[in-house]
Amino acid sequence: MKYQPKKKSSTLNLAPMIDIVFLLLIFFLVSSTLQGEEALYNISVPESSIGQSSEQKNISVFLDQKNQIYYQEKEYSRQQLDKLFAELNAGPVEKVKIYADQESNFDSLVFLIEKFKNNGYQNISFALREEK
Repeated sequence: MKYQPKKKSSTLNLAPMIDIVFLLLIFFLVSSTLQGEEALYNISVPESSIGQSSEQKNISVFLDQKNQIYYQEKEYSRQQLDKLFAELNAGPVEKVKIYADQESNFDSLVFLIEKFKNNGYQNISFALREEK
């Protein structure tokens, strides 16, 4: 009796490859939506190796490179900030988080902080990106 080797199947099992493709698709969808509001206003916040993140409800105010102020996708000038505070005072006082671009002017940032302090907001913080 002669030994006859088994013939290997020439079919390709695609199930594991489909699983990997779907996992990659899910990964890219989730990572692209986690960029947050910073990407909406094209703001690049500075990096820091200290600090901690918080899960409190925040009022997010954005200051871009051209020193324009944004809140909930609306643009405000320095003269229009009273209108912004009229909107904010409708609800309870919350934590204010300022997303200032690293290219924005320091005097614009100080002006924004002073305006919030003068309107009774005490819990003001800055958004920073962790150093890698």
